Amino acid sequence: MTNSESVPNDSRLTTQVLRGDVVCFGFLTHCLLLMVDQLPPQNGGAPVLDSVEIAGDDAAIAASILTKWGIPTRLITSPTGNDHRGARVREHLESWGVDVRQDVKHGWPTPFEVAILDSGGGRTYYQRRDPTALAELRPPAPAQLEGAGLLYVDWYDGPSVVSAIETAASQDVPVFLNLESEYDNEPWVSGLLEYASICQVSMDLPGASGKPSDVARALINQGVEIAVVTLGSEGCVVAQGQEAYFVKPPSIEVVDCYGAGAAYSAGIIYGLRAGWSLESIARFASAYSGLKCGVSGIAGLPISDIRETASSVEARLLPL
Repeated sequence: MTNSESVPNDSRLTTQVLRGDVVCFGFLTHCLLLMVDQLPPQNGGAPVLDSVEIAGDDAAIAASILTKWGIPTRLITSPTGNDHRGARVREHLESWGVDVRQDVKHGWPTPFEVAILDSGGGRTYYQRRDPTALAELRPPAPAQLEGAGLLYVDWYDGPSVVSAIETAASQDVPVFLNLESEYDNEPWVSGLLEYASICQVSMDLPGASGKPSDVARALINQGVEIAVVTLGSEGCVVAQGQEAYFVKPPSIEVVDCYGAGAAYSAGIIYGLRAGWSLESIARFASAYSGLKCGVSGIAGLPISDIRETASSVEARLLPL
């Protein structure tokens, strides 16, 4: 790491995050990832280079990573069915040691997703994510957030996210909100940002536009303490107050970019828990997200390997 790691982040947010567990709240699916060299034309085909089954969505991925890194983490999520997909999801969470709160519903199909991942870093996905299943994602009760230092949620998990955020705010629990490309979807977004301490957005997704530093400044102006803007292979911008950094990810051979956003979120949370400076947090998250794209499935990489890579990535201070 650079010398910036010796300068701890002593913000109120870091103090709150350090005081309790990370609670990840979100929808749960069975994900089948198929790696191909490139997508075939319609009615064509392509050889599968590799296949992996994991538990998704982002809350489950982030919870798996943080648990593997030794961060006290709880996952509150939707039910699985007593079918093959549900069994595979439960096996994944158990193998990663995730402390999970979820039900098993008999005769109920586990939501699933099939993602086709190509060597250019693209992801084409197909989901079974119907409103009935989404309605089974129950917002956490106040008692479930007792002892929490941070709540992680993703925008796409429906009305339950709003309730979860409001409950966290009522208990003074900081919120990490992943907005992906929805950062300019007014007025809905403004209502969520009112409670968010950390906000992550993605500008490498369809519909994204604007200058990353401007987006980060706009988020901070709306009350977010830490703004994170990811740009895929082009890098990221992380800002807090008047301080901002642009960081390039490591150069890797892309294998699987599924879950890279959640990996980045986990990296930010780990750095906050460690009390690192903003630059060191940004370097670590960018390094881990990039390294994750070089392996299949969820990457349980050692912290020491990530820190070594983080020390060599390009990072520069930005005017904000």
